[in-house]
Order: sequence, then structure tokens, then C-alpha cells
Amino acid sequence: LQGPVARCARVVCEDPSCISARVTRGTGPGRMPDEEETQELLDVPLRGGGSSTSNSDSDTEGLSRKEEPCGLWRVAYFLMDVVASVLFWYVLLFVYIPDNAVYTSLVVLAVSMLLWRLYRAYAMPSEGGDEVPYTCGVVTTPCGKEMFLVATIHISPRAPKDVELVIDKTRPDVAMIELDDERLDRMRDRPEPAEQGNGVPRPKLEDLQPIRITKWGSEPFTIHAQRALWNAEWTDKRIQGDIVFDECNSYGLTAGSDELQGSIALMQRGSPNGEFAPFALKAHNAYAGGAEAVFIINNSNSLPLNRVGGGSVTGDLQVALKTCNCGFPPIPLLLLPQTEGEKLRDFCRQSGSATSGDLQILADNYPRRTLRLRLCQACALMFSGIGILYGVIQCFSVEVGAEFLAAEEAATARGIPCTCIDVDLNRFWSRLGMTVLPTPCNLLNSLWAWLAFPRVAFQVLFPPRDNIDVVGGMFLHGASFPLKTWIAFLFAGFCASTVTNKILELLGYGATKAAESSGAIKPEDANVVQAYIMLLVEMYMLPQIYDAVAASRDEAMYQSIVTKSRKMKARRMVVVVGAGHANGILQRARNFGL
Repeated sequence: LQGPVARCARVVCEDPSCISARVTRGTGPGRMPDEEETQELLDVPLRGGGSSTSNSDSDTEGLSRKEEPCGLWRVAYFLMDVVASVLFWYVLLFVYIPDNAVYTSLVVLAVSMLLWRLYRAYAMPSEGGDEVPYTCGVVTTPCGKEMFLVATIHISPRAPKDVELVIDKTRPDVAMIELDDERLDRMRDRPEPAEQGNGVPRPKLEDLQPIRITKWGSEPFTIHAQRALWNAEWTDKRIQGDIVFDECNSYGLTAGSDELQGSIALMQRGSPNGEFAPFALKAHNAYAGGAEAVFIINNSNSLPLNRVGGGSVTGDLQVALKTCNCGFPPIPLLLLPQTEGEKLRDFCRQSGSATSGDLQILADNYPRRTLRLRLCQACALMFSGIGILYGVIQCFSVEVGAEFLAAEEAATARGIPCTCIDVDLNRFWSRLGMTVLPTPCNLLNSLWAWLAFPRVAFQVLFPPRDNIDVVGGMFLHGASFPLKTWIAFLFAGFCASTVTNKILELLGYGATKAAESSGAIKPEDANVVQAYIMLLVEMYMLPQIYDAVAASRDEAMYQSIVTKSRKMKARRMVVVVGAGHANGILQRARNFGL
């Protein structure tokens, strides 16, 4: 509904340069392209972006494509949806069907679905052959790029096994997962190793903040430190000052002394006796003493893979109560490797010469949210039912999203990168907020979605050959659930639906009482009117929420797959996403290439 139908697509022919590249160089499935071929791929603009050229419609990635429906075809699709929708809803709502006929029809439908899936599995083999599981879809382009997309259920014990099997069998150049960096950091439960060996992920040098250290009588040198997630609030700001280590407040647990005025505070990580001492609290305390920035000495020479300073909501609330501040800490913070940090501490302890630091804050796309924003998003998450659903499931100690960590671990073990492709939570909530507003465009979008419902439902019940069988995959994943997971899933679904139902009842009750008090409706009709109001709200909201939660993220993840595969020069990739996103991404990849 949200992909090619929303735009008039193009007829794209195969690029002659790509043909010659395949003929002269060969296209092994795992081969990495050489420099010249890579430049050819990188020069091609992304769909919908970049400058257009006279032949931009004929050389996109060198993938031969079929003509997309546009013009009269779109009108034909619309008329077909209208006719099918009228028949479907008329039979469903107005035609009396005896119970025996209903049950017989359901049995016939179930048997037909089963027979179609057996025929699809054995008589219509997928492009991936026998080496990939049933829940995996494959896209292969004439230029030699391959994408293996694994559709998962986030609480399924089968999902991590499918991911490991696909990565093991296909040996990709890169693995991609349906997370953003912030959510991946929160899911990781890996202690920081004392030393970083070959099998331990380490941050990229370009992601670290360079700091130039100067001490009188010594050669200047540079330290690379991990950044706090709020540092980008001061992007391009240059910070210079003497580095000061306060022996009386070495962990920064109290407000800094006047010695820190205009300087850079150096502190130890953590606390001596297990006191509450997050990075944000140290930054607030150093700012109270007049410091311009904070350097933290890490407990080991290894640095975290991503930004520091992201705590839980309860932890941030404790910091806010101690500092009376719900925003970001007012100064940047940097985490130094232990050896370099202790070297600076020794310099500070020497009398007679000052040690200074000089840095310019780097730009950073890592998602960051103030406590105020996090509290608003947490409330929305709970009232939407999603937060309750996952919260109850986790109370039963059911692991959620294990397939993403399995993908990262499998990629690390094989020495290939694992990258995130999903939008961050800020963009997600912004998109959701825009879609629930009852604008004319959103109202028309909901109407169009319901008109297309019979066609889409038929494709879900009887998936085409190139689509992933979401319903069949759910049965396969459900068969792997232990009893505890089933109990948690059903109880969580009951709790979440109860909350959302009560919220809808409140909306309908308020509108009904207002209409009743104005005399627009009779008191005896109040319950019927309230039910219709709830139904209208649901009919408007469901397509809009689907658009924000699924369809728009499908497009964003597809664009991220294309961009990152080009940047990493990947010819074969494994993409791990939830089953609800699988066919949307596959459709875009087949229509517009990789």
C-alpha cells in the first residue's frame, strides 16, 4: 500500500557499464568489488535523492527491472479495490450466513491455506534453495548483489537459530539488523573486557574524540576518547583549558571546587564504595565548580563500542532529583582509556607545570533524548499498549530480540561488520505523532487502506512465490515457544488490549456525554453512539499506526540497506527484521534494486 503505489515508478534498463563489469571481472557471490567497480556503484544516486541526470532513469545500479504500475494501471487497481471492498464488506456486514456455513467456510479456508503452502514450498522453490530456512527471503540482482532477509518473531527461540544458520550458510559481507544504535546498546549485556582482542568489537577511530594534550617540557600527543551521547549539543565548539585532578573529590561525587573554574576536570570512573555515580551526575557536579568539560578515567584500556551516558529512566530521574535539571548535562564528557587517563592524572599531580587539553567537539548522529522527552515517550509507549506488552513479557524472563544479538555475535565471530538500519526512537515518535493527526491526507490514506484490505488480506493468506509467508512463519515460530512464553504472550496481550480498550472507551464516553448534554442524541442511544465513535476511531487509527510503525520504517530501512551496502562495498548481505517488515523491504528491493 505504501510503496510503488504511492509514486509513479520508472522503466529501468540494465546499465551497459555494469554488464561489461560483470563480463570482464566475474561476479562470484562472495566477491568484493574492486575500486573501479565500487566507484561505479557509488556514483549512482539513491532513489528519490541526489541530482538527476539525463540517463538517471536507466542506469540505477545496473539492475534490469520490469515496468511498474502507473497511470491507467493505478486507476485499474483502485477500481478493483473498490469493487472487491464493496463485495467483501457487504457480505461480511449485511448478508446473513448460517453458523454451519461459517464453520464450513473457515475449515475450507484453512485447508486451502495449508495446501497452498505445501505447493509453494515443494513445487515453487525459493531463490535461496535449501540452504536457507522457510522464514528467509532472497533478492538477487543481475549485478551480483544478494540480500538474504530473515523474518523473525522477536520472542521466538527459533529466531536466533534461523539467523545463525543463514549467516553460517551464506557467508555474507555484512549483517544488518532492525535496530538503531541506542536500542542495540541497551540490549547488549556484554561486560567491557580488560583488553580488546581480535574477537571483541572495538569502536572505530573516526567515532572517537581526538584530544590534543600539551605539557610544558614534553612533546604534545593525542588521546582518542569515547564521547557522551549529549556532547553533540556543542558541535564544533573548541574547548581549551588546564586539566585539573581534585584529590579530595577524585570520583566527582560532589560539586567541584573553585579550582575547576575554566578548566577541564579529570575524574575516576564509578565510585569507591558503590555509590550512585553515573556519568551525567559527574558532569553536573563538575559544571557546578565551573569546569568547561569532564575527562573520565576508564577502568580498563578498552572503550565502550558506542556513546556513554545513556542510563535508565529511573537512573535519570535520580540525577534530575539531585541536580534539579531534566535536561542534558551542561558540559561535554569524554571517557579516556585507563593508561592515558592515569598518565594525565600523574601529570596533574606533578607540581611546577600545567597540563592542558585542546579539543573541538565532533558532530554526532547518535540519538539523544532529554529526560523530559524520554518520560513523554515512555507514557505514550505505555498508553499505546506496546510498553505493557513487552513489559509483561519481560516480567516472565522471556528474552526479546535475541536474534539481533545472535546476528551481531555471528558477524563478529566471522570478522564481518554488523550495522543497524532502523530509525531512532525520536524519528519513530515524530512520525507516529504526524500520522495520528486527522488531516485530510491522513483521512484519505485510511480510506484507501480499508479499500485495499480484501486484496492485501488475500495476499497474506495466500502469499505469492516471492513473498515471505508471514502466517506460516508465525506458526513455525509459535511451535518453538515453550509453555512459559505462551503464558507470557497471552497474558501480556490481554493486559495491553485491556488498557487500549479503556482508553478508546474514555474517548467515546467523553464525546457521547458532550453530545447527550447538548441534546444531539437521546440518552437511550448513548451506548450505540459510543460504540460507533470507538469504531470510527479504530478505523482511522489502525491504518495510520500501521503506516508509522511498519510502512514508513520499511522505506527507511530499505534506504539504509542500499546506502550502507554501497558504503561498505558489500555484494552479499544478511538482513534481520521482524516478520511485519519483511515483505515491505523485499518489495522495494525487487522494484528498485539494491
